[in-house]
Amino acid sequence: MLSKRGVDIQNATKVTDIGFAKCLADPYNAESNPNGIINAGTSENTISCDIVAEKLSQVEPLFNKDVDILRYHDYTGLTSFKNTLCTFLTKHAKAHKQLDQNNLVVLNGCGSCLAALSLVLSDPGDEWLTMTPYSPVVKESVEGIPLTDIFYGDLCSQTSGENGKPFQLTVDMLEDALGQATQKDINIRGLFLINPHNPLGDIYSKQLLMDCLHFAKRHGLHVIVDEIYMLSVFDEEAEFTSVLSLEDLPDPDRTHFTWSFSKDFSISGLRCGVIYSWNKEILSAVAGVAYWFALPTVVQVTLNSMLCDEEWVAQTYLPTNRKRLRNAHEIMSKGLTRLGIPHLARSAGLYIWADFRKVMATGVYEAEMEMFYELIDAGVYITPGQGFYCKEPGWFRIVFALPRDVQDQVLHRIGTVIEMKRKKSMKPKEIMCNSLLTK
Repeated sequence: MLSKRGVDIQNATKVTDIGFAKCLADPYNAESNPNGIINAGTSENTISCDIVAEKLSQVEPLFNKDVDILRYHDYTGLTSFKNTLCTFLTKHAKAHKQLDQNNLVVLNGCGSCLAALSLVLSDPGDEWLTMTPYSPVVKESVEGIPLTDIFYGDLCSQTSGENGKPFQLTVDMLEDALGQATQKDINIRGLFLINPHNPLGDIYSKQLLMDCLHFAKRHGLHVIVDEIYMLSVFDEEAEFTSVLSLEDLPDPDRTHFTWSFSKDFSISGLRCGVIYSWNKEILSAVAGVAYWFALPTVVQVTLNSMLCDEEWVAQTYLPTNRKRLRNAHEIMSKGLTRLGIPHLARSAGLYIWADFRKVMATGVYEAEMEMFYELIDAGVYITPGQGFYCKEPGWFRIVFALPRDVQDQVLHRIGTVIEMKRKKSMKPKEIMCNSLLTK
C-alpha cells in the first residue's frame, strides 16, 4: 500500500525511537509504576517544568478577549510575538545590535526550522557537512522532507596536543571532511554547527566559531548555527558566544541562526522554534514553505505573554533553572565517578557524554546495543553513541535534568547492570573468592 518513500520512512527505525517507545509503553512513576522504565535518554529538562507550568497557569484566558487568534495569520509568526522574540534574543544572546523582526521566522519546532532551511538551500541529493557525534534530529530534519543527507567527519576521544581534549573540533577536521566529500563528487551545500553541543556539552570559543565561519566562507557554504541550548549554560565561569553577538560575520548572507523554547524553557511539547537570517531572499523562500511548519497562534500568544514578563524571565526562571541544572549535573557526575564510568564534565546542556567501553565485553556496536537492552531491562533508557553516529562504540548520553530521586534511581539501575556485567566477565574462582570476602 505504501510508496517506496513510505516504505523507507516506515523502516527507518532508530535506536532513539526504540528507547523512547519503551519508555512510553512502560513509564516510570515512583508511586504507581516504580518498576517502569526511566527516560534518561530523551533530552528534556524535567527539573524546571514546575516553574514554567506555574507561570503559564497565570496567563489570562485567551479566548475571552481576542477571537482574532482563531483566524489565519502570517505563517512565519505573529508580528507581536516576533517583536517580543527579537527583544528577548537581543538581550540574552547579547546581540551586537537590536534584532529585526523582519529577519525572524517562527515555526513549529527547531527540527522544522532545520528542515525549512535545508529545503530552500539545497536540492535532493545534496548533503550538509557536520562532525560526529551529533544530534540525530539534524539528520532527520534534512532527510525527511528536503531529501538531502548529512556528510560527516568524525571527532575522536583521543586527545592531541598540550591543550587537546576529547572530541575536540578543529577547522582542519572540517577541511579534511570536505575534501573527502569533494573526492566522492558530493555537493556540500552547507555546514551544521550545534553550540552548545549535543551530545558533548561543549561550548565553542569565539575564536573557533569565527574560524568555522571563515572556513564556510572560503568554500561558499551556508552555515546553520543551532543554539537550542544557548540558555542552558549552567557553569557560571563558562563563556558562551552566540552567532547573533558577532559584529563582524564573515558571510552574513550565508549565516543562519536557530533556537527553540524546548530545552531552555522546559517546554518541548509546545513545539516553538525560531530562525534568524540576514538574507532576505532566503527568508522569502522560507515564508513560502512556512504553511507546512506553522505554529498555532494560541501557542504564540501564550509564549508571548510569558516572555513579556522580562523580570520573571531574567530574575526568576533563568537563574533558578541554571542553578538546578548545575546541581543536577554535579549529582550525576559524582554518581558516575563512583560507578567508575569516565565522562566529559562540560558546562552546558542537559546531559553527560559517558564512556562505558571498559564495561562492555567488546568494543563493537553489537556490544553497545547489548548494553542498551540490558539497561532497558534494568529499567533505564540512556542513548547509545550509535544514535549520534559516534564512530567509537561504547559512549552513551545520559540526561541529568531529572529530579533528585529519579537521578538516584538512574544511577542505581546503571550500577546494577555494571555489576552484572562485571560478574559475567569474572572466572568462577574469582566469583567464589568475592563471595567469601563478602560473607
